[in-house]
Amino acid sequence: MSVLPDPPRRPYWSERQGRRTYASMNPAQARRAFAAILADCGSRDELQEALGYECVDAGRVPGTLGSAVPEYLFIELGRDNLWPVSEHAPDWDDDTLFDMMEFWFDHVSTGDPEAGRHHTFDDCGWHYNRFTREPARGGYRRQINKVLTRIEPGYELTTEGEIVRATPDGVAPLLTTASRRLPVDQQPLVEAAITKYRARSSTVTDRRDAVRDLADVLENLRAQVRATMPSKDEALLFETANKFWIRHNKPGERRDYDHEAWWSWLFYVYLASIALVTHLDERDRSKVAPPSDQ
Repeated sequence: MSVLPDPPRRPYWSERQGRRTYASMNPAQARRAFAAILADCGSRDELQEALGYECVDAGRVPGTLGSAVPEYLFIELGRDNLWPVSEHAPDWDDDTLFDMMEFWFDHVSTGDPEAGRHHTFDDCGWHYNRFTREPARGGYRRQINKVLTRIEPGYELTTEGEIVRATPDGVAPLLTTASRRLPVDQQPLVEAAITKYRARSSTVTDRRDAVRDLADVLENLRAQVRATMPSKDEALLFETANKFWIRHNKPGERRDYDHEAWWSWLFYVYLASIALVTHLDERDRSKVAPPSDQ
């Protein structure tokens, strides 16, 4: 079953008047929002496969997590005080919140009405015997991302169920296309840099290394860069990495600036430059290639 994307978010009155931006969430608000999302999934029976259900005739019917959910979560995540979420979420740190967001992505599901029954006695409800991941998983991800994008510096839950740093609007295609025209020995370097930069566990050093790695790939393309840019502009492209404490660790380099903001900008500049230079090189080579024999 396909899952339709949510329409773009509409800014409301105070935002349109410039008096309020789309608010960030502090940690306490994010944990409260997650508890509400999970409760909403439960109200739609999207946790039934994992948690089971109560039946007026059969009593407690456990799900795939068994009859001791807190202990199951402890074994899986190595943490106490996870269940019930509404009780414990206010005391979590960010790592615990993110672990639980990823865990429940793996365990929400939609019951198949054709493989279950609606137990009408005493309004007992649906009892399912077969489940599918969609549309529950897609809906869960969309709701979680409404929270994650508002946690500084901005995160997102991928379709694989991993939380990573969010990408700025308009540059997401670069994550999958920037490296495709590179020589095969250079492609893994770009892919590793993307993974390193976007990982939710990435440190400032990791992100600096990722920017440096992209600069090194671009250095390997310097001949193509020279062919597509004036020499002065080409030099500036590399000067930033060489003089602003990215590629080297020399005395006199400029370090007194907002690393988080500028390295984010430079990461995507280098990623876009790699994509553009390789595209232009491929285009120009195709113009001079001899026609193939018919």
